[in-house]
Amino acid sequence: MSFDFTVLVGQMKILATLMLIGVCWQKAKIFSNELINSFSAVIARLILPLMLCTVVGSVSKSDIAQGIRVFLVTAFFYTLIVVLALIFSKIGKGDRARRKMDVLLECYGNSGFIGIPLLVSIFPEKAGIVAAAYTIVDVFFYWVVGPCIVGESKKINFRKLITPITVSVAAGIVFMFLPDIVKNNIVWDTAYNVGATCKYFASIYIGMSIARMDGARLKSNMRSFAAAPVKLIIIPLLACFIVGKTGLLSGDVLTMFIILCSTPAGMMLPIIAEYAEADTGEYASVGLTFSTVLCLITMPLMMWIIGKI
Repeated sequence: MSFDFTVLVGQMKILATLMLIGVCWQKAKIFSNELINSFSAVIARLILPLMLCTVVGSVSKSDIAQGIRVFLVTAFFYTLIVVLALIFSKIGKGDRARRKMDVLLECYGNSGFIGIPLLVSIFPEKAGIVAAAYTIVDVFFYWVVGPCIVGESKKINFRKLITPITVSVAAGIVFMFLPDIVKNNIVWDTAYNVGATCKYFASIYIGMSIARMDGARLKSNMRSFAAAPVKLIIIPLLACFIVGKTGLLSGDVLTMFIILCSTPAGMMLPIIAEYAEADTGEYASVGLTFSTVLCLITMPLMMWIIGKI
């Protein structure tokens, strides 16, 4: 696996700076809680979908076969780590509902706000096909498998797969097959440039979310911290050995896949808990906050270690 490690370090410094800005803004009361929530909605429903649509739509049709391979590998690996986490949760101690949420904190990453924007910054010409393949699997596990794990009901609602994210990826795939003239215009360029701001706005939002976490909530949910080493250290190592060393993926595609596996716990986990009527939303919020802060150190560290293996 070969890539410029200094580029990743530079990107993590940018993310850390933007998160710090978000923390300062929230502490200074520049943004109210309502405004922060609205800011999140704009990112999730407009900026991120535009980024995915234009990045995926810019991919060459010759990369489709590679995309199918990434999709199959992602589906296999995601299934494997979730099954392993579920097995270990059965033998663990503590509250049953929290042990279920631990599975999601250990396996479900923040590909939308952190992973894919990083890929676009580091591999602007190659990120699209990996982002599309990974996102399709990621959304399925979030909105179909996730509620079944943390909730009491095992009824699967496939309508949850229809989100701004999946619609934007589907639109991007359509654009892949259209003539270049369709994309060489001011509308496409505007959409692309708006989507390119995702990394900046998402990082600021993450910082504001971190700043909203009070000490009492942290103290009462510190058990969730234990999921972070699994998500940020063990999962990337498993990806390296199971996917990389076996030759399932290689080169820049493998690097992008491991970066996605190295992201912190996903920002949507509290929403999944709410949707599944599970009383673990606050627990998930604390766990993902700790995971996100720790990721600023672990991601470059793990990529450096894996590069030496």
